[in-house]
Amino acid sequence: GVQVHGGMGFIEETGAAQHMRDARIAPIYEGTNGIQAMDLVMRKLPMQGGALIAGYIAEMRALDAALAEAGGDFAAIRANLTTAVDALERASQWLLTTMAGDPNGAAAGCSPFMKMFGLTAGGYLLAKGALAARAMLAAGHGDDAFLTDKIATARFFAEQLMPQAAAQLPAVTAGTDLLYAIPPERLSA
Repeated sequence: GVQVHGGMGFIEETGAAQHMRDARIAPIYEGTNGIQAMDLVMRKLPMQGGALIAGYIAEMRALDAALAEAGGDFAAIRANLTTAVDALERASQWLLTTMAGDPNGAAAGCSPFMKMFGLTAGGYLLAKGALAARAMLAAGHGDDAFLTDKIATARFFAEQLMPQAAAQLPAVTAGTDLLYAIPPERLSA
């Protein structure tokens, strides 16, 4: 497309250059994501014997009482956050245990663990924001439409995206069996 449209001005007008840039940067992003996932599991997770991540999980769990008290629109947020945090805790424990005897097995679960962690942390932060918005609405402070939209956004994330967090657990804990099921010499054929 870039060759067909030619010339700097023409390329920018058609959008072809943006597609070319996007196609070139995607492999860089993917490689960086993998590196960040390895860093999360192999360096960040074992920090302080796993206590750092365990502390963050405990912080997320502490929000449960406030979500229970909020009721109504917050029931689905609470249920999905609890499920995601439970899965994150199980995955973290599995990775820490597995890392000691089978580092490759733990490494195999890095990318899905990072997805799980991101979805769970995102849901937690949105839930905190929604609770703050609820409190501001009750106190009559702030822009009602904006605050109502904060709650709706948290609900959407909790109901539509956060369930994907727990769905990552089987991939995190799968180990290396399927990764090594096909011998390397057959992969190049």
